[in-house]
Amino acid sequence: MFARAALILLLFGLLGDSGAGQGRDGNVLFEQGRHVAAAETYRAGLDALDDTTGSVYMGLQNNLGLALHRQERFGAARTALRKARRAATTDEERVRVLFNAATVAAEMKDRTEALTHYRTVLLLDPTHEAARFNYEYLKRQAGEDSGGEPPTIEPSSFAQTLKERADALVAQTQYTTAAALLRDGMQKDSTVRAYRDFVTRIEEIAQIARSDS
Repeated sequence: MFARAALILLLFGLLGDSGAGQGRDGNVLFEQGRHVAAAETYRAGLDALDDTTGSVYMGLQNNLGLALHRQERFGAARTALRKARRAATTDEERVRVLFNAATVAAEMKDRTEALTHYRTVLLLDPTHEAARFNYEYLKRQAGEDSGGEPPTIEPSSFAQTLKERADALVAQTQYTTAAALLRDGMQKDSTVRAYRDFVTRIEEIAQIARSDS
């Protein structure tokens, strides 16, 4: 199943300007499931702003994108999130907006853009579990759609047990250890090669984290 975490709604502090106030009102409507009204309120907040570079502008565009996403207006959601991304000034803001943008791109079947955004999220925050899960999911899906050869090796009970141990390690985001476990297993039991595509994917995810260290 795609997307282990929900899209990230940004909050607004107790700031004096009307843009932030509209943002808070929009969030209330959003949480009530009134996404059309929420989008209109976020737009009103944007209209009240003179600054198109600050965190309030970024938050309003991000949340507008999410409200549009809930209406399945994916093209408009992507546009709003691109504006939010350009206005983000901190890594934390970029991670949140890029995760949202990646998820919208994936739902639009733009796998290339989604993978690019998830990869950037992981470079900025290697501990982002939802981005790792979704990145691996899309990479696996890409392999299936490319017409790759289906598994022809029947894994032995040893290989299946090893895969279960690797899955447990992946659940703890220990990708390098999981890959090493299976690579070592291939030397002992050739049927562990049934999971070679899985090993390749998790090694790639581990490499993303190492490249940022």
